[in-house]
Amino acid sequence: MAKTTGFIAFICISCICLLACASCTSENKIGNKEWSVIYNEGTKTLDYNHNGKNILSGVFVKAKVGDDFIESTAYPEVSIAKESVSDIFGNGQKFTVSYTGLSGKPDIKQVYYFYSDKEYFLTEVYLESSTDISSNYIAPVYTMARNTFLPHDDSNRALRVPFDNDAFVHYLSSPLTGEDISFEVTSIFNGKDRNGLVIGSVEHDTWKTGIRYKGEDNQYITELECYGGVAHELTRDISDKPDRPSKEHGSIKGKSLKSPKIFFGFFSDWRRGLETFGEANALVAPPRKWNGGTPFGWNSWAAMAEKVNYEGAIDVSDFFKNELQPNSFENDNTVYIGLDSFWDNFSEDQLRTFVEHCKANGQKAGIYWCPFSDWHGNAEATVEGTDGKWKYKDIYLYANGKPRKVESLAVDPTHPATKQRMDYYINKFKKLGYTYVKLDFINNGTLEADSFYNPAVTTGVQAYNEGMKYLSDLCGEDMFMALSIAPTFPSQYGTSKRISCDAWGAMTEGEWGTTGYMLNSLSFGWWLDRVYPFNDSDHILLYKPQEAADYKEGANRGRITSAVITGIYMLGDNFSLKGSFPGDKEARDKAMKVATNKDINDIARIGKSFYPVEGYTAAEPDKAELMYMLDTKEYIYVAIFNFDKNTVKEGNLDLTRVGLKNADKSEVKELWTSTQLSINNNNLQYSVPSQDVRVYRIDK
Repeated sequence: MAKTTGFIAFICISCICLLACASCTSENKIGNKEWSVIYNEGTKTLDYNHNGKNILSGVFVKAKVGDDFIESTAYPEVSIAKESVSDIFGNGQKFTVSYTGLSGKPDIKQVYYFYSDKEYFLTEVYLESSTDISSNYIAPVYTMARNTFLPHDDSNRALRVPFDNDAFVHYLSSPLTGEDISFEVTSIFNGKDRNGLVIGSVEHDTWKTGIRYKGEDNQYITELECYGGVAHELTRDISDKPDRPSKEHGSIKGKSLKSPKIFFGFFSDWRRGLETFGEANALVAPPRKWNGGTPFGWNSWAAMAEKVNYEGAIDVSDFFKNELQPNSFENDNTVYIGLDSFWDNFSEDQLRTFVEHCKANGQKAGIYWCPFSDWHGNAEATVEGTDGKWKYKDIYLYANGKPRKVESLAVDPTHPATKQRMDYYINKFKKLGYTYVKLDFINNGTLEADSFYNPAVTTGVQAYNEGMKYLSDLCGEDMFMALSIAPTFPSQYGTSKRISCDAWGAMTEGEWGTTGYMLNSLSFGWWLDRVYPFNDSDHILLYKPQEAADYKEGANRGRITSAVITGIYMLGDNFSLKGSFPGDKEARDKAMKVATNKDINDIARIGKSFYPVEGYTAAEPDKAELMYMLDTKEYIYVAIFNFDKNTVKEGNLDLTRVGLKNADKSEVKELWTSTQLSINNNNLQYSVPSQDVRVYRIDK
């Protein structure tokens, strides 16, 4: 077998192909210094090795063409070509592995991108044919081999990331003992040494991406499938409810069909890996621009709900102006006062004068809307802003001829009437002076459907992108777009996104209402502040007279802390003492005790999410971590929660786990009690009362 400079011949099943690979070290290998992808002639599969360590073996491409599945291992001819690449990720090498010669089937071309300064590589697949083909499933990474890259250890975990934040869905950090599916990304990691794999999609223009995995003996991965084309109950496309028809993922059509581009990295710290994944996504789709600071404020839904009223909201605005804003509850001398659903209780004049009143109080006014929802269900009703041309039945999304529904009926994001309805409401809000809009239930816009008004759109994600781009352009850069119930990706349309569902409910499982549930989302979704300017913990409730025992001061410190270590900082109590639905002065008193701590509020002004100290110590797979940290230029912050009703939580934190060595001379302040502490033997001794929190600021 002859060799020439830069070209190495290797024998495939039925032919001899040329491999152009100057950086390879053997005749069946591509990659760079960190990564090697090795082609196995016998099995026609690929192995992924990182610094000489096998991460995955037996990898192949699987795809659906029409109604048939194809696999790259069935193709008789394989060739590899190399070229230089320079793109948004940097400078590197691009390798194209071509699978050809299978009669009656399209060619498969798998492209790998390796960059000299990146800890990860990217891969994508093209299906190419001389005639039009269609597909609703392409898996660039599929293996059924028994793989292991983690030690046999009880701290091994696989992460399930939800598709959206609807219906109180949880992140799961589970032992490697079963089967699950994650959406857009997963990490499979060892909690103690923190080594871990991160795999997911960095493109969200066409596909919903799923990563399905099977674990065994808390060490082995016996199946891993990363694919575009997932339709699932958690994407809201599949349901057993009679009023919610199901629909499989839409198909794309043409002579060349492309999969999502997949990120594949192995990291010494899986937490940095997820942040790197977020940063890679932000390269492809830069976050929505926002030049202001972290919003502090109030939202009407948790306590006023459908009884929000003009006189009461004005009184709330005045309470913030007179009591909270002078006591550090503000950022950039601004507070947002937001009207949620039922803002139409106000007259047009009241909506306008409310904005003016807020401005006079050093505040900005917010409002609420659902751009892809019909809550009334009157199919014959005229769509607002269309001059009677369109009825709601004309703009519904349909599955098998029936209107699509999650909580509300879903409307087609590509329909001109949907866009005219956006024009009608957003222009109204802007004309009235609102500069903050909370957008809810927009996961409706990602639903698969029989068809879309725009015939070029054939998948739910394509439709969502069209509708959200129109809405984002309409709002302009000066309008804060706060996404509430929404898909995690695409992410470029929101200034913030709620990291969980409603987080102000009644006591559940000893976790201060839904604070523990919200912290589950922070535990494993903090990295989303790389793709959104802000994560949003939802507005915080500090008082419920019928559940007073659950809203003691310690628990309220926990609620406040959960917000400031997440991002946006919104209160939600009925602070009004006037109007048709007055609140209770005790709500004001509680806010004055816990929402005016400058040291704590300064954390919110940083505008970054804390991340878990460990990530494998939650009591159950769907529970929250108890310790969180943030590393800044001057300080390391550590927040420690105690959900237990009766027991003080005491212990020693080895500060090497937060990146500090020889920290015995560091100054430490606990920010809720203003207590100064010392460090001994590089350990922080902590004590957290029952149902309370402590936040330690360690001077670097």
